Amino acid sequence: MTTIPFYIVDVFATQRYQGNQLAVFDARGIPADSLTAEQMQAMAREINFQETTFVLGGSLETGFDVRIFTPEYEIPFAGHPTLGTAWVLAHHIDNTGAAPLTLNLGVGPIFIRWEGSTPWLTAAQPKFGPMFDATDLAQLLHLSPDDIDTTVPIERVSTGLLYVIVPVKSLDAMRRIRLDVGELEAWLLWHQQHKTNSPDQLHTSLYVFCRETYQTDNQLNARMFCFEQGKVAEDPATGSAGSCLLAYLLKNRVFGADAVQLRVEQGYEVGRPSLLELDGTVSEEGIYSLNIGGQVQYIANGTWN
Repeated sequence: MTTIPFYIVDVFATQRYQGNQLAVFDARGIPADSLTAEQMQAMAREINFQETTFVLGGSLETGFDVRIFTPEYEIPFAGHPTLGTAWVLAHHIDNTGAAPLTLNLGVGPIFIRWEGSTPWLTAAQPKFGPMFDATDLAQLLHLSPDDIDTTVPIERVSTGLLYVIVPVKSLDAMRRIRLDVGELEAWLLWHQQHKTNSPDQLHTSLYVFCRETYQTDNQLNARMFCFEQGKVAEDPATGSAGSCLLAYLLKNRVFGADAVQLRVEQGYEVGRPSLLELDGTVSEEGIYSLNIGGQVQYIANGTWN
């Protein structure tokens, strides 16, 4: 019987049992023909976390080859799986400690550095897509049009995954967000953001933020909603969305500067408080440096048969 070691961690978590859960499989000793994409997908669906990763090969010198699966499909990049996998490699699989490392993902190489025991990733250059109508998004979120902050745009951004960044005015509005699965799927289909008609063959997700926060030392509050397995899922912590938000803040000069450093809280509405650290700049030539950091908490390890 083939066995595969696996590890469970919480990412963007200042304490255990917060942040976003991740399962990391160390499959480097498994022959390629013994672990197919279909099997990895089935294992990710069995785990049923927002994402599950598989380390398939590589080294500190060449970078580690990693594939990321949601319960529904494979994705080219995601923030909390990247940071969590790097942490597991550094502390349990390869024991490389604070040495910088690279993960070879579907989106390309992603560099990881360390501040103490906290991993930081550098995201790919952002791609900015269409803008959307505030009244339309308010209706989709079951909010009043007055709840939307119209001083800045509603805009799609990608650093590997697609997000529509939606600014709202208050924490009260954040709490009142409601999404209907039929309405969300219809909206995705109408705007060609559904995996069946999107050029990326991935669902676009919504990342809603406001400047009011639960914790006074944080600067933004955020919620992420995605269409997953025919349901609306809310993610407790989303590093890929954080990198898109960071690019959006810089492009639109939301804080009036070409450098942004801030803390984003997420996950409060689903009982898993999370903290994302964002640090970025944009040059006069439009080159972005998008850095996302977050603490990782070790939960468990085991063997998969």
